Amino acid sequence: MFRLIRWALRALVLFVLLGLGLFFGGPFLLGAVGRYLITEDALARADLLLPLSDDALLTMPEAARLYHEGLAPRILVTRGPERRNADTLARRGIRIPDPFETTLAILEGMRVPRDAIVITEERAGDLLAEAETMARFLKKQSPRTLIVVTPKSRSTRVFKVFTAALGPEIRLIIHPVPGDPFDPANWWHDRKDRREVVSEYQALADFWLAGLWRTATQRGREAIKSFWS
Repeated sequence: MFRLIRWALRALVLFVLLGLGLFFGGPFLLGAVGRYLITEDALARADLLLPLSDDALLTMPEAARLYHEGLAPRILVTRGPERRNADTLARRGIRIPDPFETTLAILEGMRVPRDAIVITEERAGDLLAEAETMARFLKKQSPRTLIVVTPKSRSTRVFKVFTAALGPEIRLIIHPVPGDPFDPANWWHDRKDRREVVSEYQALADFWLAGLWRTATQRGREAIKSFWS
């Protein structure tokens, strides 16, 4: 039932985006819808590289390339969530590889020294959890600049989520992977790109609504405190 509702919401979002784009400006506005999802900063030397863990096949090779170009001396990686039922299978003698092993295999295969890879022990299940994990971890590291390597369609949300989690103390450089096939100018022609656009706008809406809720809750607490003081 939940999947059906989620599918219906995605279809509704896609219908609204396509309808508004076609009605008001056709390809130009549809292109603007895609381009909004991409945030890219000029590359500069940083203290750490952070390739997002949930798309390792895309982000890890690019992080390794930037490392070898001298953009940062270390690569910071997070562990993804544990796979369901993996422990049950392990008790039966069946070992399911941790996706994190793929991350390490890519980096080491691209000649990134093991001592240049910084691993967080805390696992993160989604982008918000990864940003919050980074915020806790980086308090002990005190870096000034962080390059975040991200898929193109996720880069705007990455900027917003990480900015909110890390605050102004750390300078973020958002770097979408150049080889990412996502095409913001023609996303409505490709099924995978359409799914990415709809998913990202849903996630952005969730992020904005969560921010509004936090603001309203905080103001409500302040009003109650002021009333009773």
